[in-house]
This record gives sequence, C-alpha cells and structure tokens, in this order.
Amino acid sequence: MTLTSKPVALFVALVLLAGGAAVAWFVSQREPALPPPPVEGDEHIAPDPAPPDPRLTWNSPFRNIKPDVGYTGDARCAECHAAIATSYHAHPMGRSADLTPDAPVLEKYGGPPVKVGPYTLRAERDATGAVSHVLSANDATGKPLPDYAVRADVAIGSGAHGRSYLTVEQGSAWQTALSWFAPQAKWDVSPGFDLGTGGRRYAVPTCLSCHVDSVRPVAGATNRYEEPLFARQASIGCERCHGPGELHARERAKSPAVAKPDHSIVNPKHLAPALQTAVCEQCHLQGEERVWRRGRGPFDFRPGMPFDEFVTVFVRHPDLVDLSRSVGQHEQMAHSKCATASGKLVCTSCHDPHAVPAPAQREAHYRARCNACHEHKPCTARRDLRADRGDSCVACHMPRGDSSNIAHASVTDHRIIRRPAPRPAPGVLSPDVAPLVPYRPAAVPEPDLARGLGIALGRAAVRVPPGPVRATVARHAEGHLNRALATARGDPDLWTGLCAARAARGDDSGALAAAERAVRLAPRSELAHSDLAAAALAAGRYDRAEAAATVLIGMNPRAVDPLLTRSAARASSGNGPGALADARAALALHPLHPQARLRLAVALHRTGDARAAAAEAANALALATSDRQRNALREQFAAEAR
Repeated sequence: MTLTSKPVALFVALVLLAGGAAVAWFVSQREPALPPPPVEGDEHIAPDPAPPDPRLTWNSPFRNIKPDVGYTGDARCAECHAAIATSYHAHPMGRSADLTPDAPVLEKYGGPPVKVGPYTLRAERDATGAVSHVLSANDATGKPLPDYAVRADVAIGSGAHGRSYLTVEQGSAWQTALSWFAPQAKWDVSPGFDLGTGGRRYAVPTCLSCHVDSVRPVAGATNRYEEPLFARQASIGCERCHGPGELHARERAKSPAVAKPDHSIVNPKHLAPALQTAVCEQCHLQGEERVWRRGRGPFDFRPGMPFDEFVTVFVRHPDLVDLSRSVGQHEQMAHSKCATASGKLVCTSCHDPHAVPAPAQREAHYRARCNACHEHKPCTARRDLRADRGDSCVACHMPRGDSSNIAHASVTDHRIIRRPAPRPAPGVLSPDVAPLVPYRPAAVPEPDLARGLGIALGRAAVRVPPGPVRATVARHAEGHLNRALATARGDPDLWTGLCAARAARGDDSGALAAAERAVRLAPRSELAHSDLAAAALAAGRYDRAEAAATVLIGMNPRAVDPLLTRSAARASSGNGPGALADARAALALHPLHPQARLRLAVALHRTGDARAAAAEAANALALATSDRQRNALREQFAAEAR
C-alpha cells in the first residue's frame, strides 16, 4: 500500500464515463434551490465552540479511551508481550514505515532511470544508506536544466506491494515523485503524480494517519509537523488497535494479576462486531471523501469507539460504485453475503492482525477460516479445478484483479463472490440523485451530515475540469454549505468549503468573501490563507493576494505554491522585480516546476527582458507532459505578457 492509494476523484470518473452520459445527467439536472447566503458583513463573529469531546462522553468500560491517557510505544509493550510484538513486527502493518537509512533494502539501485515524457527519474543510495530521488530534464534547446533532487527520508510501505517516500524539509513533509513497485521489481512515478504539475505532493495528516504510528501536526498547518517527526516509532504500532497503553502499563506494573477483560486497555476481541470493525476502518474505509467532525482530527480516534464519532465518510452512490479500487476492501466486504447474512463478519474473522501465515500455510490458513462457517456445506467445484487452484477458497471466491486507481497494483476482491464474475462497471445516476452518500447515515446527526456533504462536494467540485459539470456540482455544494452556515456561522471549515464551491462556479467575489471569513475565524490555517490568496488573485485584489501569500510563505517556507501566487499577484500589480524574485525563489526550491518557469517568463517580460521571457516560456512548455498542459501554459503566457 502506498501513500497515494486515495481513490480517483469521483467526478473526474463521472466525466469520463462512456458516451458522456454522466455529463448529460449533470447538465440536464435541475439546479438545486439555494437558500439565502449567510450574511457576511458581521466582522465580530467568533468561532463556534467546539462540541463535547466524544472520548470524554462515550460510555465504555475501557478506560484508556480518555484523551489524557498517554501512548508508550511498542518497546514498552514488548516488555511483557515479547512474542506477540516480535510476530507483529513481521506483519506488514508493523513494517508500514521507517526512516529510509534504517529500512531493510528491498529496492534495486543503479538500474536504468525511469523515463516519463520529458523527465528522467532515478534513485540513488550512498554508503551511509541515505537515499536521494533525482528528477532531470532539458530546456527547450536540449540543454540540461538543474536537477530537482530531494532526500527520501522516510520509506512508506512494508514493501509487500511497494514503497513511497517522504522528504522532510524544515518540519514540512512531501511525498517524492518516485515509488518502488515490488511485484514488478521496478521504480516508477508515484501513483497519481503528474510531473507537469510539479514533482512534490503535500504529505497531509489524513494520509500519514494510515501509514505511520503517529505524528504531531502543527496547528492549522497543511503538511508541517513537530520534530522529531516520529516521537516513538515510525511504523504503525500496537496502540493503533489497542489504544494508548500508559494506563495499562502503569497498573500492570503495580499489580500483574487482573480479572479479564482488563479494562485498562482495549482488546478488540472483547468489542461488539461494529466496534471491532471501527478499529480497521481507521485505514481501510477510505470512501471518496473523509470529512472530520468539527473539532476532531486524524489522530483523535480511540479503539473501542465508533469511527463515525470522529469522521464522516462519503462514498459513491451504489450505482456508481467501482469495486476494483485499491484500499476499498472495507466497502467491498460490506457488499458480501458473508457480511450481510451473518451480521458478524469482521476483518479479523479472516486476518490475524499479529501475524501473516507463511506462504506454504497460506491456503490452508484461509481455507480453515472459511470452513469455520462453511464446513457443513462442502465445496461443489470440480475436483480437478480445486486441485489446479491448490484447493484454495480465495482463488475462486476472492480473485485478484487490476486496481483501477493505482498502476502496477492488483487487489483481492473482498466481495467474497459465490461464482467468478466480472466486476460490475460503474453506472449512471438518474436525475435528482446525489452522487455522494454517507457510508453510515444513521450514525451521524443530520447537521453533521449536511456539513460534511457540503464540504465533500466543494472539494470534489474544484477537481472537476471547468465546464457545466463543475458548475452544477459546485451549486449542489453551495446549497448544503449555506444551509449548514445558517446555524453554524462560526465554523471555518464551512467557509473554506463555500470558498471552494463559489470559486468552482466562477463566483470570484463570493469566493473572496468566504475566504476572508475563514481567515478571520482561523488565522493560523494554511488552507484558509491559501484559499484567500487564490480567491483574491482571481478577483483582481492583487494587494490582498500578495498579503495572504506572504503569510503562507512565512508559515511554510519550503512550499512552492505560495511563491507562485505572490509572483502572479506582484506581476499583475506592476511589481516586476518582486515577481521576478519570487519566481526565482520558487525555482530554487524546484528547478523543474513548469508553472515556476512560466512565472519567471512573465516576470522577465514585465521587467523588460522579452528575449529571456520567450526562452523561459519555451522551457515551461518543454516541461509539460501533455498537449493540454502545453496549450494552457501557452495561453497563460500570451494573456499575461501583453
């Protein structure tokens, strides 16, 4: 599993459906009626008070769900549970991440570089174990441009399927553009990366929460963390499933004997099936969008509690479900008759979280798990077919297939089908049916559902290419957000969602007003300032865009995007030298960023060097990875270099 196993955006998939049926659905659908927008002139509105912490109010016999119970790390667990700790750290979850110099070397170095369009990528490992990822390309005349080289500080993934990598710069974490794919034993571009839009991706807390033990996000930051990055360990640890262990360790040190179950720590086998499943949902229920409940964050969940108390997960409408995605195991399993008929199937019915069966015992292990429920009904398949497949239940009932959202990856079909059959292709919705639905609507109060759906649709809208689909999705989002804001005007996440929705449908002044409100409510939020800078730039408020971008640069000095925004704002306001300085600063961080090259071209033109401007514009075009990108860059330069 890699850091980028997030599903492909729902609405991009809809646009690509055969025959344009999805586009027709969106275009023909009646636009939702919008309630009156919230009044935005009140400068004195305060943030809404945080709702009660569910870790304090949830009725559970397990006492370590409380937020003041501390974590200890696996080394402390191993003092009493050495055998289980050793076994667990051979499990993929126990090897989910490591500092790269300390990680077992699974990759091959020194082979041919990866070629992607105009780019060459290679991985290098020195004698100390330090790994660098290097991106190379030529300019428009064929001469080499400066390399973009970063350290691969953290290896993400056990290596069973592959690894992705993080570089950590001044407390900010970024995913690198190069990943190792184990089944093919090859390097390739990280899933979802388009080098034509830059070779680095923000490593946000929501992603890291599924791949590392824990990090401590800086309040309001996008990808900045307190250092050291891993205070206890890098890999997912025992406490991710059992909850914080400080109380348990202290009490058992004083009195080893205790009645069972021991309520000082969660043992998932003593939980009801729904709460057992919630432990796995932390990482294996991805959906299309996750919206954190107000006041909650990625590392707040405690085993022994429902996951819905912390996050609302939105999935595709059943008619649009793509069951071929990676990290969709939980949603697939929910479609299985084993789950729907029994009501008690959980992940650990088949998977031992402390160990994986040896290859020679794998088929027998899973066959025994199946027979625990089906022994009374023997397999009816032909004897020769069973022999060809090693008498494997999984080979027939959980076949592997290509992943629809990660190159080089395959997934096991967790629908547990009775007979092999093609996975159903996503369909098309009828009018007036929302394409996103909450995974468990009954578990979340109505105000939180409306809030979450508005934010989820707003995020989706900005990922849809400009056009009628984007505008319609944005209006749906805005309708939900306005309704939520009628009773929660001090929720900054609603205002950032409203900014996104308005920007997606071309309401620049409305987006700016929403962004201003979000910044007033959350002055430490990088997202709010980023939205404000973009909205102000689109609305022609170049002074406001420059000010917001300046705040962002101070918050996250290793980020390229705010430098590009400030360069654009300064160029538009007539400050050519300032625009030039920002473009060069962005290229110092990432010399092969096409948009940074274009910003340099515009700034050179504004400072009177037309020849150098044309050369840099050509370089930007040479770094594009598609005709669409090249055309967009060409049009942008023509519009700004008048």
